[in-house]
Amino acid sequence: MKSAIIIGAGMGGLATALRLRHAGFDVTVLEKQPRPGGRSNVIEENGFRFDMGPTILVMKETFDTLYRDIGQDIDERLSFTRLDPNYRVYFHDGTHIDLHNSMADLAEAVKGVEPGAAERLFQFIGAGAKKYALGMDFVTRNYDRITDLANPLAGWKLLRTDSHQKLFSHVSRYFKTDKLRKAFSFHSMFLGLSPFDSLAMYSLITYADLALGMWYPQGGIYSIIEDMLALADEMGVTICTDSPVEEIIIRDGGVKGVRLASGQEMQADLVVSNADLPYTYKALVPAEYRQHYPDRRLDRMEYACSGYLLYLGLDRTYPEMQHQALYFAEDYRANLDAIFKTRTLPTDASFHLNNPTITDPSLAPDGHSVLYLLAPMPNLQGDVDWATAAPQVREQLLSQLEKLVDPDLRQHIVWEREFTPVDFERDYNAVHGTAFGSLAHGLFQSAYFRPHNKARDIDGLYFVGQGTYPGIGMPMVMISADLVTERIKNEWR
Repeated sequence: MKSAIIIGAGMGGLATALRLRHAGFDVTVLEKQPRPGGRSNVIEENGFRFDMGPTILVMKETFDTLYRDIGQDIDERLSFTRLDPNYRVYFHDGTHIDLHNSMADLAEAVKGVEPGAAERLFQFIGAGAKKYALGMDFVTRNYDRITDLANPLAGWKLLRTDSHQKLFSHVSRYFKTDKLRKAFSFHSMFLGLSPFDSLAMYSLITYADLALGMWYPQGGIYSIIEDMLALADEMGVTICTDSPVEEIIIRDGGVKGVRLASGQEMQADLVVSNADLPYTYKALVPAEYRQHYPDRRLDRMEYACSGYLLYLGLDRTYPEMQHQALYFAEDYRANLDAIFKTRTLPTDASFHLNNPTITDPSLAPDGHSVLYLLAPMPNLQGDVDWATAAPQVREQLLSQLEKLVDPDLRQHIVWEREFTPVDFERDYNAVHGTAFGSLAHGLFQSAYFRPHNKARDIDGLYFVGQGTYPGIGMPMVMISADLVTERIKNEWR
């Protein structure tokens, strides 16, 4: 039986472990932290339960596929609720719009903001469907040569669907008001890109949210991690926590195993790293074995943004809220330029607001709520001092919450914790403290041009997760696990 070591028990590492074990490999997963989950971790304290990272599932079929491929049915093991609306979007002037997954309800909401925009909404959704069909063809494949990406038909489709345009400009063709342009262009931020710089191709994410739905698993996203851990135990996968890897052992051009920080060496036929890919190359692979990814190349790559997270436990409920919401700064471009260009602290932070107790009261004691706030922030390539910046951002967010939700909100806070870019770097080995994933999705860091899931110069070393293709986001990580397993099975059986 061939043996595989997986570095990191994040969602991609666990999905790969299940797939490889189902394929007959002996699998050991090594996790640095005391609790598996990676960025999809959890806080459980004082009767509150918070997802620390992702909070909602999109493209649920990627999870359905994982379970089906290992002989399971995720809907028999977990309970899911489809959100409606997907988001409530708050604007600086105190107004809001609910983004429904019902096209009829969404059209009515859009008309309330911009009369006459309903027809253009359907055109926008139709254009997104074409981009989704085009984009998924490139997402669900392994790459070996440039011709896997660059072919005349793909180029023609790219031009025909306007996928090569900038996202914000593309959205502006359909919507005339600043509010709707914000509401339908923000998704690229979660790929580490400003909507003013990202390709219009990424409007496919907006389409996926609206057309395929957004799902909440009872117990939160970490309930999926818990179920994957239960399956791993049932299937005979070994998971070791508090086991940071110090080096990938390489001899004669091939992987032989790993060395832990404790000094223990573990042998394996192959190693799959679910750690940040740039971190893996820089910290775990000796320089003499990585001709294709020396430090200078890794340093030149474009890194995604970070984020500031605030977790609040409150001693009251807010039934008038929606499960998910967004707040957009009045000066959208200035906010994004601070994050992505100057890498300075935004003067007015946009943020994601999550109140999962609307759907799942079990996450808090009776009569209590949990609120999760995520504000995109510059990564650590900027010179922001987070010891002094964190209190400033916290004050910004609480002040906005008092305007949007409850003027007396602070007096109801009974528990809180924050997570900054420094914490991302320390806890997850996230290069430059990136929050959503390490490498941004620019054109030359996507598809074939993104680091591949197999090391070119080291036999037996593979990668899974957001640092390789397809890229950032839980659905992409699930597809990444499928792709790397497909490659390993083809090469090792």
